[in-house]
Amino acid sequence: MFLWLNSLKYFITGVNFVLRTVCIKLVAWVGYPTETMQLLETTKVTFFVQFFNTAFLLLLVNADLSEQPFSFGLTGGIESDFDMSWFKVIGNTLVSTMIITMIFPIGEAFGFFSLRMLGRILDRGFSNDQFLTKKTSI
Repeated sequence: MFLWLNSLKYFITGVNFVLRTVCIKLVAWVGYPTETMQLLETTKVTFFVQFFNTAFLLLLVNADLSEQPFSFGLTGGIESDFDMSWFKVIGNTLVSTMIITMIFPIGEAFGFFSLRMLGRILDRGFSNDQFLTKKTSI
């Protein structure tokens, strides 16, 4: 059980990356009159989709709602309350997913920056001259 939840945080982070990309493309496809409105909608949609995927689904899948008046068919979970067991299993997964989600964009930015620099270095033929290039146009 713990091994499954431990690898789940990486899966959730990967799915959030895909969802973020899809949300950005969809909001750009819808189109808004100003860049500010498009950025606002992108932020809102991405937040709600990632919140639902990360927190809400994790809570619902692991919840035992058999004692509640409306269980929505969710009676197979292992946690019936927010107790010590919940914090050990679900809370730990949720917090570590949030930490990975917080660090991932920084690593992504450094990764793409490194790829750009590697491309420039290969184009120059490992020379220090910034104006030397094999490209004939921009």
